Amino acid sequence: MKKILDYSETVTQRGHQDRGKTPDQNEDLFFDREKDGVCPFCKIQTQIVHCDYQLTYPEWLEGGEFDIQEDVKQCGNCGWWRLRCDKVTTVGIEARSFVMESAILKSYDLSSRYVPIEAIRKYLVENFGDVIHIHDRNMERLVQSVFREYFTCDVEHVGRSHDGGIDLILVNSDSPTVVQVKRRKSLDHVEGVSGVREFLGAAVLKKSRSCIYVSTSRKFSDPAIEAAQQAIKVGSVQSYELYDFDRFCDILKLTTSIDHAPWKAYMRKEW
Repeated sequence: MKKILDYSETVTQRGHQDRGKTPDQNEDLFFDREKDGVCPFCKIQTQIVHCDYQLTYPEWLEGGEFDIQEDVKQCGNCGWWRLRCDKVTTVGIEARSFVMESAILKSYDLSSRYVPIEAIRKYLVENFGDVIHIHDRNMERLVQSVFREYFTCDVEHVGRSHDGGIDLILVNSDSPTVVQVKRRKSLDHVEGVSGVREFLGAAVLKKSRSCIYVSTSRKFSDPAIEAAQQAIKVGSVQSYELYDFDRFCDILKLTTSIDHAPWKAYMRKEW
């Protein structure tokens, strides 16, 4: 069973303490900075990947000082991160506060139909061979997501039990392109001519002049390639594109960006 990790969501913690007053429930986090430096999932010490500090004497404090420390710790194993920003104001008495943004790490079974498509895309960029393990419906949604960016057009998901072989429709012209998606259980499967011919029939019945056949197989058979070329030659369609494992993998990598520092979105914009 393949597992996939996603940490696109965050949780926020805040704390405040004025000297001489009753501290809030997060008092221990003010002074024990090592306590928030262990990955809650891997149970290993995280590493500091960003640190910034500023001490100022603003006029509004009338002789007091205001310092801010911001740091980010990240797990070198799973990528979990935690950003912490501490503020200390000193003018007669000392007031402390902090804000922590921590990633929420979620684990999914890759074969489940409930895995977020964006998480699948990021995982497959570096593990594309595992595409054979994803749910059939997610394979269709994956192609929909990738083609929407690659062709910069709307892509409708129409696949259902009696869809006639059409899973997606690219609304890229007055004559939309129909798409069929095949997720094979083995990368070494050779996509045969029968599927290519059957999908051609579905495209003709749909009165579509363009069609795309996507398969996770490493190759299409020679008769399958010849059938697609012949369909264009005799005028059945204007175009018949075949996307095998390598071709689809290439555009997945081209259209999917992996942010290795997602915590940057939560950093202080001004100091």
